Amino acid sequence: MSSSPRNAASEVGRPVGGPCSVTLITWAREHTSVHTIYRLLLVMSSEWIKKKLTTDNGFIRVFSALGLYDAQMEQLQQLNLRLGVVNFLNATPLIDGISTIEGVELIPKVPSELIGCLEQNEVDFALASSIDYQRSDEKLGILPVGVLSSEGETFTVRLCSSEPFEKITEVHCDTDSHTSVALLQVIVKNKYGFVPEIVPCDVRAICESNASWPKTVLIIGDKVVTSATEEVFPYQLDLGLAWHEQTTLPFVFATWFGKSTLETSLVQRAQIVLDRQLLRNTNRIEQVVSEYAPERGWDVDVAFRYLTKHIQYSFSDKHRQSLELFYELAFSAGALESTKPLQFFGA
Repeated sequence: MSSSPRNAASEVGRPVGGPCSVTLITWAREHTSVHTIYRLLLVMSSEWIKKKLTTDNGFIRVFSALGLYDAQMEQLQQLNLRLGVVNFLNATPLIDGISTIEGVELIPKVPSELIGCLEQNEVDFALASSIDYQRSDEKLGILPVGVLSSEGETFTVRLCSSEPFEKITEVHCDTDSHTSVALLQVIVKNKYGFVPEIVPCDVRAICESNASWPKTVLIIGDKVVTSATEEVFPYQLDLGLAWHEQTTLPFVFATWFGKSTLETSLVQRAQIVLDRQLLRNTNRIEQVVSEYAPERGWDVDVAFRYLTKHIQYSFSDKHRQSLELFYELAFSAGALESTKPLQFFGA
């Protein structure tokens, strides 16, 4: 009977060390595809292997040295890949450095625009608002190689009001996000027993022109940190924190979607690129913060704490549970007309 990847480490007998384990490589060659070998190496405890695979974009040379590079991997590297992304600080650990990979194009949009790009075939995968998985008429799949999530306070999704929340009747909502608006409806309904009227609002224009704020407003993204709302609104609610208090689960604001009809080879290409870049950027998070925080108006120390303590990037079973519960509650609050089961690439 063939051994499973889960048992690879136990067959080796100890964590991989030295330059590499011949036993592991021999086992991998006999039992798995080249793509699976790559993913297996990423999760092993060998810091040497992780460093070699994540120091630069020339990881193919490492595969060649180990005798793992073959025609399949070469074909994957030649596929053009278009990724729709958000240009917020919290997305940088997921995407920084990808634009330098040959054949990969990043297409930056605000979160609410990404599902349209996906539906119109302008991108292959999009780091899209999680609610749009349900609202889209397209048959979509989730690629669980990265997520924008918080388990508690988010810092960057905030309901602000000049009056107590139980007295509000309408909320002016940032048009940059779909998921945050649906989350607002869920949170207010569960906490106060009603769903407020939603009024679209260009928060970015208010910030740039110093215009007067509406009485109650939902703000998302870097604007929460850079707009000094504490001076204007005495009542504030972090929606990620409110969700966690109500459910004990993390909240998924965005994850990678693609049309379910995508070629398997393109899905594999995306999985390899996104897996590798997230690991690489996690290992160099201080550099990511120092490079991008100042230009977005963030204090470097605050940004480092935000990206390492408040935002989660690895998709887990708790995130799947959270998505399913969110869709159920969004339907109950009237934010969704119907729901469909979650479908994952490779499942």
